[in-house]
Parts: sequence; C-alpha cells; structure tokens
Amino acid sequence: MTADTSLEAQSPPSLVPSTVRRQDRAVDAAAAICLAVGVALFAMGRRALSSLADGTYPAPLGESWVARADLHAAQTRWGIILIAVGVSVALVSAIRHAVHRRTRER
Repeated sequence: MTADTSLEAQSPPSLVPSTVRRQDRAVDAAAAICLAVGVALFAMGRRALSSLADGTYPAPLGESWVARADLHAAQTRWGIILIAVGVSVALVSAIRHAVHRRTRER
C-alpha cells in the first residue's frame, strides 16, 4: 500500500463559515431568555402558592392574604405567558434557520 502524500491530504480542512446569521442568534437568545425567565417566574409563583396553601408562608405585612395569593397567581400566569412566547419565538426561529439553510444549499 502506498501512502497518499498529495497536498490535499496533508492540508488541514478549510473552515466553513457559519450559516447562522447574527440576527438569528439574537432571536435565539431572546427566546432562551423568555423561556428561562418564564420558568423561573412560574416556579417561584407555584412554590409561594403551595406554601400559602400549606400554611407555611410568612404573614404578609400591610396587605391581605388574598392580595398575596393574587400576586403569586399572577406570577404563575405571567410565567406561562413568557414560556409560550419563548416557545413560539423558538419555533419561528427554527423555521427561519431551516429556510435559510435550504436557500444556501441550492
């Protein structure tokens, strides 16, 4: 067997430029931030609501228990909304990635 000593075999592979645009990466980051904040907000609200139900929540100062429960219920709702927005943006971004990839391959 003879070894391939051609110039192509010895040269390092060329770097392929990224097909993801900077704008697409920014949209991906925004979707990730929406998801992370939504999950955190939902988790905090649910933990506080379960603590209220168990009776282990510290007494609210200057407001009623109902107002505090409404606050944490709103936290969970906003968390769900942010999660839905993050998933929607991520899906749209994934579709845009696929479209851009297909137009460059042709």
